[in-house]
Amino acid sequence: MTHDDGDVDWEEVIRGMIARSAASAPTEPGVYRMPCGNCYVDFFLTSDGAERWLVPGDERSYTRDTVAVARHGDYPWERMYTLAHAAAEIRRRAADVGRPVDALIEELAMIAEAADAAENEEIARIVRERPTDSEDIPLADLARKFGIDLDEL
Repeated sequence: MTHDDGDVDWEEVIRGMIARSAASAPTEPGVYRMPCGNCYVDFFLTSDGAERWLVPGDERSYTRDTVAVARHGDYPWERMYTLAHAAAEIRRRAADVGRPVDALIEELAMIAEAADAAENEEIARIVRERPTDSEDIPLADLARKFGIDLDEL
């Protein structure tokens, strides 16, 4: 089967797509949820002013164009909280309740540890309940164990 592309310059089409995607990427450094809705990227400027885009779990450093090509989706970019935002919020909450910041941080750490322990226990329970004679658990069964109704999705 032949396909006649006519006079279409596919390289130019692809460059245009990259340019549009790169133009919609954030310009202010920070941590962002990417347009796919699942991935995150840390956008920052190096000491020489070069842009760098780091994706958690990926040891490579991306550029604006490579992020635009490799990471795409229908959602808008969403800026996440930075450590500076988190520190300001902790200071604000400590002032609101009249407690020292370090006491509030310790309380937040205990809450996080308890949540992590509960999550780990839930994962362990699911693993213990997994049938030993089957390598796969049907998706519907697994979803029910996590309280997800696939019919609602």
